[in-house]
Amino acid sequence: MEFPADLEYQSGFDNHFSSEAIAGALPRGQNNPLLCPYGLYAEQISGTSFTSPRKLNYRSWLYRVKPSVTHEPFRPRVPFHGKLVSEFNQSNSSATPTQLRWKPVEVPESPTDFIDGLYTVCGAGSSYIRHGFAIHMYTANKAMDNYAFCSADGDFLIVPQQGRLWITTECGRLQVTPGEIVVIPQGFRFSVDLPDGPSRGYVAEIFGTHFQLPDLGPIGANGLAASRDFLVPVAWFEDIHRPSYTIVQKFGGELFTAKQNFSPFNVVAWHGNYVPYKYELSKFCPYNTVLIDHGDPSINTVLTAPTDRPGVALLDFVIFPPRWLVAEHTFRPPYYHRNCMSEFMGLIYGGYEAKAGGFLPGGASLHSCMTPHGPDTKSYEATIALGNEAGPQRISNTMAFMFESCLMPRVCPWALESPYMDHDYYQCWIGLKSHFTCEVGNERNQDLENRNGKREIEGSDVKLE
Repeated sequence: MEFPADLEYQSGFDNHFSSEAIAGALPRGQNNPLLCPYGLYAEQISGTSFTSPRKLNYRSWLYRVKPSVTHEPFRPRVPFHGKLVSEFNQSNSSATPTQLRWKPVEVPESPTDFIDGLYTVCGAGSSYIRHGFAIHMYTANKAMDNYAFCSADGDFLIVPQQGRLWITTECGRLQVTPGEIVVIPQGFRFSVDLPDGPSRGYVAEIFGTHFQLPDLGPIGANGLAASRDFLVPVAWFEDIHRPSYTIVQKFGGELFTAKQNFSPFNVVAWHGNYVPYKYELSKFCPYNTVLIDHGDPSINTVLTAPTDRPGVALLDFVIFPPRWLVAEHTFRPPYYHRNCMSEFMGLIYGGYEAKAGGFLPGGASLHSCMTPHGPDTKSYEATIALGNEAGPQRISNTMAFMFESCLMPRVCPWALESPYMDHDYYQCWIGLKSHFTCEVGNERNQDLENRNGKREIEGSDVKLE
């Protein structure tokens, strides 16, 4: 499928949008008339319960050539996928506090589309109880032909790292380039084409909630990700006979298929606030310290999926974009820390300021709840060697990101057993040495060593003449 070079979009976040591919296709004055314009079917897709508070209520009305209910019964997909998880427990995943890192995964040579190339790395909770998340990665080299995918489990936040994605949705088409992200809400059907061939990237899936923009608090009215920079597709449809068209639905981590004889992308017009959208990360307006100390990474939150506890996220999407560092007599890279949140990191392009080597574009790392982490030895030594006279420094040509959650992730066996697992990750901190210079402390250490040495001699069987 060819996409035009100048796709049109609507802009805004959480807006009530409307779009029609044929003028007059949207009903006027009501959502569900007895006869819709052009003989279309009215169909609502709801992302929240009907009685959710108005400001949190998501739904859209789709006006389509044929309703999505027109399909054969769903059946388990053959062959069985086996590497998608939506309920994390001891039977299918492991808990580990160890710092983990993966090298970039190679795109397979055999034909692999977005669905077959999708696999779960880690996650927590359950789609069945509508609380939790899953972090997937994907590699693909083949377009999805004559079938569409949707997740009944949760929203997909897709972060391409290599290769553009041409994504067709029920609301229209989006082109997503590395350096952009796209969110496909729960239940929307979509198809992925690969105009550049081999592609890989990351996916965060959230259960039971939706992403929203973080509150700005003392920052004020502007900054971080601006609402107007989020782009929503315009209506586009195809009304053609498609024999044996297949809908692949992810449901409880398992895949099911249903056949139909038409394309699901037959929506001529739609309106609502439950829609797919994309965002270009270079448009993010970062904030940083202008005097002392390193700000918490939360200041770089693009999107958040909140919990019922104020300030606690089921999942935050945080980025580390190009920016200036100007802090005085301050260790500028991220500080060493242990966090009650768990952090999964990826790198889209460039390098990451806290890891001088080993963390590569397309790779990933996981630092779970209260597991210590921070700059590697080379990054630490290079930073302190600059001393307090280091001038302003611009971090450029980089885009790293983090999925951060209050839940403790369990890791899938194929991720732990992956040939791309970096088993020497811990070595990047082994070289950190003591820089302790206090003379009092040195005297105490010397006295302790002398006393220990005396005890060893007195307790030995060696006779001294």
